[in-house]
Amino acid sequence: MTVAAKSFDELEAMLADPDLPDAAIRPYLAARPDDSRPFDPVVVPDPERVAMRPLDQVRAQGLGFLDWANRWSRWRRRKRFERRLEAGETAPVLVSEGDSWFQFPLLLDDTIDQLEPHYLIWSLDAAGDTLSNMTGSGREYVEPLVDPTTGPRVRGLLFSAGGNDILGSEPGPDGEKPVLEKLLRPREGNLPPAAHIDERELEKRLQAIEAGYRHVLETVAAVRPGAFVLGHVYAYAVPAFPADPRDPMWTRHGRWLRDPLARRGFTDPAEQRAIVRALIDRLHGRLARLMGGNCPGGLFPHGWLVDCRELLEDVADWADEIHPTDRDGRGFARVAARFDAVIRRALDASPLG
Repeated sequence: MTVAAKSFDELEAMLADPDLPDAAIRPYLAARPDDSRPFDPVVVPDPERVAMRPLDQVRAQGLGFLDWANRWSRWRRRKRFERRLEAGETAPVLVSEGDSWFQFPLLLDDTIDQLEPHYLIWSLDAAGDTLSNMTGSGREYVEPLVDPTTGPRVRGLLFSAGGNDILGSEPGPDGEKPVLEKLLRPREGNLPPAAHIDERELEKRLQAIEAGYRHVLETVAAVRPGAFVLGHVYAYAVPAFPADPRDPMWTRHGRWLRDPLARRGFTDPAEQRAIVRALIDRLHGRLARLMGGNCPGGLFPHGWLVDCRELLEDVADWADEIHPTDRDGRGFARVAARFDAVIRRALDASPLG
């Protein structure tokens, strides 16, 4: 199908219509693989299909071009949320704060996109957002909880964070460095793959993740008593492998998991998957200690955990090494269904019901 070229103004006019589906906008978008990071795909207008004048370039650069799609995604969600509130919809009101599993800008129908028809969601999500930023001095999620109009209707906070701390990348003296390379010692002899995990480094990161989640749980309990906090554990990600059918436009496939693991000496796909599984299991164990709503012994009764670990075992469930697909009811649709089941349990148990 031939796609007619558009001007930058025409593209932004499409984006400014929050009721226009993202799918209608996608043919005019491209990605910048070299600028993208794990959990932070960079999406821009397709230069082959969108004509940008010098003034458009200056305007876009001034707005932070690499974050252009993030800002539009967030604005479109906020407008839909406000319209539905004004129309008197009575669906439960939720707040979402998360990374690219909650906002994969414009190119995939992510978890929140899939949940949006069933709930009124004040979305604060942004691809690339980090746990430290979400829980730092800004704490954007507090505003909806104390908003005089919306706050009394908020039933819970959906929270997605921690992936960057385990499977992401961090700036270093020589540029971005995958966290996996810091978490693993070089492959040695016949030791099991998981035995190469640097326990001291992993524990430091798990402590930071736990502290961040505790902060969120305590803050929500203080400013909106009775509201729940629902976090999640990521599915067992699938590193790229020979003849891998996935071909994401936003990254060179293998860059985020396969290649860092290979640089540590792990070239066998089965060993690579075993290491990723072990790390995600450790994250699950740490979060389960906190989420007492549905995890026995969890410290916070208003904390709930969505366990996605074994949900996406088939490579067809994945768009890339760490993001589910949105095709054919797989991937993100399955993640959202798992979320929906736990949200409904949390709503039933909430004293605000």
